Amino acid sequence: MSNELKLIFLVALALFVMQAVGGWFQIQNYKKAIRRMHKLGNVGVGQTKGRFLSGNLVLVACDSAGVITGVEVMEGLTFLTHFKPRKDFLGHPFVGASIDSFLALFETFDKKQRKRHKGYIQAIEALELRLKKPELLETEPVGAVEPEPAPSV
Repeated sequence: MSNELKLIFLVALALFVMQAVGGWFQIQNYKKAIRRMHKLGNVGVGQTKGRFLSGNLVLVACDSAGVITGVEVMEGLTFLTHFKPRKDFLGHPFVGASIDSFLALFETFDKKQRKRHKGYIQAIEALELRLKKPELLETEPVGAVEPEPAPSV
């Protein structure tokens, strides 16, 4: 094998190893952020994938009443990015606001804005679903039949 081919192989191997190690660090950062946000309440996660521009990963925490208690966002192109707290969204403060107010704001977005802020929308909608899920479990489905008691022996 020629020296040039060996060099190309070694460079490719080194890049592969760097990517794997960087991915491991990014997963560890994600786990820490989830634990940190979970201490603030229920957590919703959303993401916007970027093709040529950077994407983002959004973590939103709220209490059981639907009041936002914290938001962290990871934006960037490389594994060197970390989660950073966000105080507001388009001039609207996060902490202390209800998720319903942000859902109403998202309703006013056009298609382009919805695509650009998809991560925030997904995270807030995930929280809405999580908070309403207990209500859905309490209601009986239409046509539900009471189970018959087991015959006594």
